Formats: sequence, structure tokens, C-alpha cells
Amino acid sequence: MAAAKSGFKFNLAIGIYVLCAAIVVGFAGSNFYVLSTAGDVANKVQHEAEANLVAKEVQLELQDLADDQSDISYWDESVYAFYRDDIDMDFVEEEIVDGSWDEMDLEHVIVVDEEGRPEVTVYRDQLMDPNDGLANIVANFDLIQRARTKYFANRKVRGKGFVTIGDPVWSKTSIYAADYRIVEGQLGMAVAQAIVPDILEVLPDGNPKVLFTFRPLNKFAFAQVRDQLGLSRFAIVEQSEASPELDQMVIGGLGNDKIVAVWQATKPSTNIWDQTIPFLAGLLGLIAVGLGFIGYRYSKIVTRIQISEERNRFMAEHDALTGLPNRLQFDNQLDDIIAKGELDRCAIICTDLDKFKAVNDTYGHQAGDAVIKTVANRIADIVGDKGMAARVGGDEFIILLRNGLDEDSVMMLCDSIIESVCEEVVFDNGSAAVGASIGVAWWPDDALTAKTVIRSADQALYRAKELGRGQTVRAAAPNDHPDRRNTIDRRKFV
Repeated sequence: MAAAKSGFKFNLAIGIYVLCAAIVVGFAGSNFYVLSTAGDVANKVQHEAEANLVAKEVQLELQDLADDQSDISYWDESVYAFYRDDIDMDFVEEEIVDGSWDEMDLEHVIVVDEEGRPEVTVYRDQLMDPNDGLANIVANFDLIQRARTKYFANRKVRGKGFVTIGDPVWSKTSIYAADYRIVEGQLGMAVAQAIVPDILEVLPDGNPKVLFTFRPLNKFAFAQVRDQLGLSRFAIVEQSEASPELDQMVIGGLGNDKIVAVWQATKPSTNIWDQTIPFLAGLLGLIAVGLGFIGYRYSKIVTRIQISEERNRFMAEHDALTGLPNRLQFDNQLDDIIAKGELDRCAIICTDLDKFKAVNDTYGHQAGDAVIKTVANRIADIVGDKGMAARVGGDEFIILLRNGLDEDSVMMLCDSIIESVCEEVVFDNGSAAVGASIGVAWWPDDALTAKTVIRSADQALYRAKELGRGQTVRAAAPNDHPDRRNTIDRRKFV
């Protein structure tokens, strides 16, 4: 019982520390959760902002190419040179062949006729056979068709022909179509735009002629865009070649041949963690120390309170001098046996010390207390696990036997008690010898209730004293012929 109680006290103290630790862990966890969530939100917002920047920049690059190309496609001179029975090849040489590569980095320049066939094909600064551009026109015909559609959506009648209104590149009604494409193995930007007049000329009805141009991307262009965006490792690549560790966004391509912009994402969460972790760690340390101190003090208080409560509970059911159960505990156990039917039978033994008053008178109350404690230990040792021995006051003891309840066994146990009690007791100022008288009753043989069976045993004790002490009397024996045992020479106690 004592081990269980001490273990309970230990667990209670540990529980207080565990609670304090749980508070620290909970505080840390909640803060880490908030920081993690805030970091994720910041990363998402940053990614969206960077994606918007990339989308605008890559679109601006296409617009810049379209704007360069419009120097030719949005010009009365071009309309005059190409919308005639014979193309003005001098114009082609002067305005396209001589300047498109050196000045605008246009690797491919192709004029597409109303039927979708190449009329003029220029590769860098060389005029090629028109049919050399056929493969490129076929591969990128979707851009040509989109440019035609935009032209028809924007054209207006003027005189005997048609014109477009507004800037072909920068107005809301732009007429160009552009995308990032792979042309002859090179990654770059492709633009298709109808050749339209800028001031005086008009176009005939029907499909317009379209100028198709292609500018390859290069490291210099990547470096410029990267510097403008402020993004690390920015590049435009085929999706199949994109590193999975980089953020990416599809910006062009046909079918499965997607072109993506990639970059090293900026993660604000890293800065958030770097700036808050030292502060959070210090705060957690202070909280842990504070809660540890509070927990230590509180656990001490709780432990003292519990020890006091356990002591009070123990004292409420035990004799203060001997540590044996007291009358309250004895009555409770006997009531449980009778009320709950825990046992079919039990024995009650009442014992009283003989000549104990002489010890107090001769040696004092301290010696008397020493005798009581010694006798109590002897009685408890003899009873052992057969039952419970209790002190009910002064030199009176009462025993509840649960085992060995046959008459011979009980009477032998009583004899052992009397013999043990009669042994000399040594204390600081001398020694003394006392005796014991015993009365025995059985429940339910001698009485049916707790009070009556105790009364029966007590009356048997008084008969034992009347008959000369130092003996055991059974409750059921008639007064004139008592059933008793003399275990020692009772003349010593007369």
C-alpha cells in the first residue's frame, strides 16, 4: 500500500512537469504552425507576383519583336512593294535582306501570300528560294491564321479598299500573333502580322499577305530579361528540359512541345524563419524556465498537500501510537464482511492487557507507551495475513480473523497471543511483564450483526478476567461452565 501511494505521488509530480512541458510544446507548436502557414502564404504570394512579372515580361518581349517587325509590315511602301503583280525585289533587298539580321536579329523573314504560300524567304542576310520557307510556314500556320483573323476583325473600309485602325502592336485592336516556338531546332520568338498600310494605301478584299519573322533567343537576351526581372536562374527552355527544382510557367509551343519560362523562386519564408527563430527560441526558453520553476514549486506544494492528506487519511483509520488500524477501520471492514457477504464466517477476538496499570504507575507513561507498541507488534505478527489486528483504546485490542476460523485454530492463535504478550518487554529505564485476557466470538454463529458479535466477544473477555485472567473464553460457553484455556500460571497476575 505504501509503495502504491508513493508511486502515485511521484506520478503526480511528473504529471505537473509533463503538463508544463505540454504547454511549452503547445506554444512552440502553435508558433511554428503560424510561422509555417505565414511562410507558405508569403511563398504563394511571392510566386504569384513572380509569375505575373514573368508573364508580362515574356509578352513584352514578343511585343518588342512585333514592334520591330511592324517597321516593315505596317508601311505603305511594303503594301506597294508586295501587293502587285511582280514583287519589288529591290525593296526586298534594301529593306529586308540588308537590315533584318544585322539590325533586328531576325533569322527568318518570310512573306506569305494570300493562299498561304511563301513568296519571299530570307535567312539571316541571304535571299533564299521562296519554297525554302515552306516548312516553317506549315509548322507555324496557326500564327498566320490568327494574324489573318485579327486583321479581318480590325479592318475598316476606306475608299475602294480596306485599312486597319490604330497601332498594329500596342493598341487594344492589335493585329499580330506571336508565340515562343522552336524553328529549325532553335528556340526563339515567332511573329506573324498582316502587311497593311500606315497612311495612304488601301488593301484589296480577301486574305492579306502576312509577314512571318523568327528571332532566336540567346544568352544575352536571357541575361537582359533576368536582370529586368531580378530572378535567379531565369531561362526559357523546352518543358522536357526544365529542372523540376525550379518554378516554371508555360509560355508557348505547339502540342506536346511546350516552351516554359523557369526561375529560382524567391522564398520569403526563409527570411521569416531566419528573423523569427532566434526571438522565438529565446521566448520559448524564458517560458520553459518560468513554467519549470512554477511547475517545480507547484509540484512541491501538491506533493506536500497529498502527503498531508494521505497522513490524515492514515491517521483517521490508524492508531497514532502503534500504527495499527483503529476502531473505525475495524468497524468498516467488519461491516463490509457482513453487509456485502464477502465471507461466510469470521471470528472476533477481544483482548485486554493484564497488570498494565502497574507499568504506568511504576515506570511512567513513556514506558507504558513502549509496552503498548511492543505488544501491538507481537499481536500483529501472530495474526499476520489471517486477519487484521486493531487497537481500540488504552490497552485494548480487537482482532478480525478471516482465515483459520475453526475453533481449535482460533483457540491456538489466542494461546499464542497470550504467550507472546507475556514475554518480558525491555525499555529504556527497565523492563516489565504484562499478561493478556481474551474473549472470542464467531459471526454468524454467536451473533448476526457487527455490534452484537463484538459485544459477545467483549463479554467473553470480561468473563476471562473474572475467571482469573491470562486465559481465553469463548462467547458461546455458559457463564457457570465457561469454555476457557489457561495458557500460563495466572497466579502471577492475581
